[in-house]
Parts: sequence; C-alpha cells; structure tokens
Amino acid sequence: MEQLQIKNKGSEVFFKWIMFTAAITGMAIISAFYPIHANIPLVVIPSILVLIFAKPVFFEKLKLITLLTMRILNVFAAMLLFNPQVYVDIVMLMLIVNILEATFTDLFRYKKIFNGISGIALAVGVITLRGVWVFDAPIGDYYLTNGVLPAITIMYALAYTLWNWIFVTNEFSSSVALMHVGFLGAPLIGSVCTLGLGQYGGIGMWLLLRAISLSIGGWLQIGAKDWFEREFFFEKFDRFVKWTKKTSVQVVCMIINLALIAACIILMVKNGGINFTFAPLFLS
Repeated sequence: MEQLQIKNKGSEVFFKWIMFTAAITGMAIISAFYPIHANIPLVVIPSILVLIFAKPVFFEKLKLITLLTMRILNVFAAMLLFNPQVYVDIVMLMLIVNILEATFTDLFRYKKIFNGISGIALAVGVITLRGVWVFDAPIGDYYLTNGVLPAITIMYALAYTLWNWIFVTNEFSSSVALMHVGFLGAPLIGSVCTLGLGQYGGIGMWLLLRAISLSIGGWLQIGAKDWFEREFFFEKFDRFVKWTKKTSVQVVCMIINLALIAACIILMVKNGGINFTFAPLFLS
C-alpha cells in the first residue's frame, strides 16, 4: 500500500511538472515573438505585481527588478525607441553578469569550486556567441543568438543548462530544483518547436527563450514558492539531487562543461575568431 502511494505521488508530481513545463514553454515562445502584446501581460505585469504584493527579500527583489528591467527594455526595443541591436548587445553583457553573479555565489557562499570553475568558463564562452535583432522576421519582433556555427550555440546551450541546474541544486531545495528543470528545459524545447522557421528559429531562439523563462521563473518562484515546495516534492528526485552534490558527480559535470566551452572557442577561432562591434544607439 505504501509503495502504491509513493508511485501515485510520483505520477502526480510528474504530470504537474509536465503541465507546468508546457505552460512555461508556451508563455516563453509567445512572449518571444510578441514582446509588446504578450511580454507585457505574461511577464512585465506579473513581475510588478509580485514585487508589490509578495514582499520578496532583498536578494529576490534585486534579481526580479533586474529581470523586469530587461523585459521592459525589450518592449522599448520592439517599439524602436532606440536601435534594437543595442538591446541585444546589452543582453550579451547581462548574460556574463548573470553567470558571474551565480558563479561568485557558488564559490564564496557554498564553496562549490567545481561548478564555480564551470561558471567562469561559461562567462568567457559568451565571446563565441553573436546576437542579432531580426528586422525581417516572418513573425513578431525578436532577436536570435548564434555562434558562427550552429554547433557552437548547441554546445553552449547544453553547457549553460548543466551548469545552471547544478547551481540551482546548490542554492534551493529539490522541489525548486525540479521546477527549474522546467525553466531550463523550456528554452531547449522552444528551440525545437521553432525549427520550422528555418534561419529565423531553432537554436538561435535559445537565449531569448532562456531570458524569458528566467523572468517568468522569477515572479513564479517568489509568488508561489510555498506551493512549489509542497507540490513538487518527490522523495526519489530528492535523493537524485543529493547524489548530484557528490564531489565525483560535480567533477564530471565540470569536465563536461569545460570540454563543451573549449570546443566552442576552438570552433570560433577556426572560423574567424572574435568579431564584434557595438551598434549605434539610434537607427539611421
């Protein structure tokens, strides 16, 4: 009887997670293509309401305000109040800042040296990516981020996903870690869902979808933290999370991450090296 209850609990959590991940993925894709008509009601307004009524702690408030600011700037870029390419350049810079913020937390607060090393590698690896606002997109107003080869973007996205999830397991409970599997999986799923757009979709959508899923995750985690802690707890997954915290597992994850980022840099060097210029603030 007890085993049946555990099995039913696992099935219940799994289906909740599936529905949650599908919802996050759909919200992220719609918000990506429609930064004004979807991004505002799905991300901007909920974030503001959570900041006002949920009373987050200082760190949570600072993080959510940062994410909200980038979403509002996305709206302004789509409205062509300034050159949208400038916004994309800022996104690339904020990616580095976001990675280093988490990396320093891993290194100095949790003493997680191996994932900290992975984080430093990921911050350096941003030089292999290029973001471009797609003015001639067949649908919506958005940007794409790619390396000089699709393989670079794929490897970077996988390295980031692995690193970020290990960071989440260090900082939060296993329930929240399961929630973040959905947040981290949504950009990858969304990239597959947009493959039909050819050069205007696919893995190039990953960073935009990640930025949006992170923003949605910000207001959802703060606003409904107790619900996720309760409804997403599953003992077997909790044991798996504890297993990932073993030194041997963390070392293997670090080696995988370093290998992926090294491959990104090697491919970049072999295909033209670093090539970046800042865009003008306003369109001519």
